[in-house]
Amino acid sequence: MTDASMSTDHAPAARVARVPRKAPVRISPTRRRLENLVLQVVLIGAFLLLWEYASDRWVPKLMVSKPSDIWTQIVRWLGDGTFARNLWVTIQATALGFLLGASAGMLLGFVTGAWRRVGEVLQPIVTAFYTLPRLALAPLFLMWFGLGMEFRVMFSATIVFFLVYYNTYFGVREVSSELISAVRIMGANQLQVALRVIIPSALVWVAAGLKISVPYALVGVVVAEMLASDEGMGYLLARGASQFSAAQSFAAIAGLLVVALIVDWLITRVTDRALRWKTAGVPQN
Repeated sequence: MTDASMSTDHAPAARVARVPRKAPVRISPTRRRLENLVLQVVLIGAFLLLWEYASDRWVPKLMVSKPSDIWTQIVRWLGDGTFARNLWVTIQATALGFLLGASAGMLLGFVTGAWRRVGEVLQPIVTAFYTLPRLALAPLFLMWFGLGMEFRVMFSATIVFFLVYYNTYFGVREVSSELISAVRIMGANQLQVALRVIIPSALVWVAAGLKISVPYALVGVVVAEMLASDEGMGYLLARGASQFSAAQSFAAIAGLLVVALIVDWLITRVTDRALRWKTAGVPQN
């Protein structure tokens, strides 16, 4: 093969290589969120339509009810105040249980993580209580606190405490010892090391623990209300199941779902704001 034919064969490849590539199309965050919202609405709508059609055709209505019947029950509860009254009781207990359990978990997690000797003494004790099933404490809490708000708050707080504690503990222990030593060499005292190094470094772990524990705070309150209570969304859920009314049970679940989504959104906003310094300067996709 001659040099002329070889240059002729490679000419198309050279021309193709010189064709400029198109820049990738970048979708704005607002448009992406809107598209995701539309897809979510379509999926939920399709599921509800399938549920409405399948009820009493493929599945007994007594077991799953119908979205239309559930909506009728929700409207009835909204009209007579049942929904608002019981929902407010559950929200109060969830907020108090979360605040109590999270505060105690962060405090003890920081102490046991920052001071190694304290951690060596207390960590096995905390682990022993963590392995204890929470439901085993329900009879004691009922005996100590009765059927009021205190029972729900304490039951929820015991669940939240361990989730926040372990995230805080491991977050503090993961702080670089070289960084702490460098700050101490520059003359920082124990309080300054805690405020300027340990707490900011462990904040990601703490935020993760808080976000994870929010649904469990609600779960703890609902379980307590189902076990022994005469008000709250857990009480409505248990009452509907005892009356074989799937519509009432699903209506209570719908209310709990709305509360869980709102609380999760609030916690996400708070934690994102607290961690804004960590993502500053990072380009958004």
